[in-house]
Amino acid sequence: MLCQKCHKNLATVRYAEVVDGKVTDLHLCPDCLLKHQEDGGAGFELSGPAPSPRHSAATEATPQQQDSVVAQRTCSACGALLKHVIKSGEAGCVQCYANFAEQLEPILRGAHTALRHRGKAPERNDARERLRAELQTKRALLRSALKMENYEEAAILRDEIKKLDTGLTSAGQKQG
Repeated sequence: MLCQKCHKNLATVRYAEVVDGKVTDLHLCPDCLLKHQEDGGAGFELSGPAPSPRHSAATEATPQQQDSVVAQRTCSACGALLKHVIKSGEAGCVQCYANFAEQLEPILRGAHTALRHRGKAPERNDARERLRAELQTKRALLRSALKMENYEEAAILRDEIKKLDTGLTSAGQKQG
């Protein structure tokens, strides 16, 4: 199939654009695709996220200025260079995170789901939780049996509650 723009070269790329629910399909050669992407400034850009509103164009530094800032910046506590922290991925001390927050935040945000480490969650013992739930149910049944003056069933429930209670305390001592 020939390119739908130049009608000369072989179309190797299928370019689909959806605008207001309408799909436009184009079969293009690589050269026409580049031209189309350069000319098509009205669509979405694939150049990354938009700059944050807190940074204005006046405060933006050129890449050369940013590189020189990164090369010279050091931690006030340990003296670690920012460029080494970024390159190695290891901070020299806790204070490095505060001193280099502006440069490290985008890197950390890309690598982790959150900027704050939450730590490991303690291991849950489901057996103890089941014992507690069963104990609570038996106590409710005991109260109900006593209200209905069913003393035989209440005595059986009382004995079961004692067994569950001792099982729960012994399981707690084993874990602690």
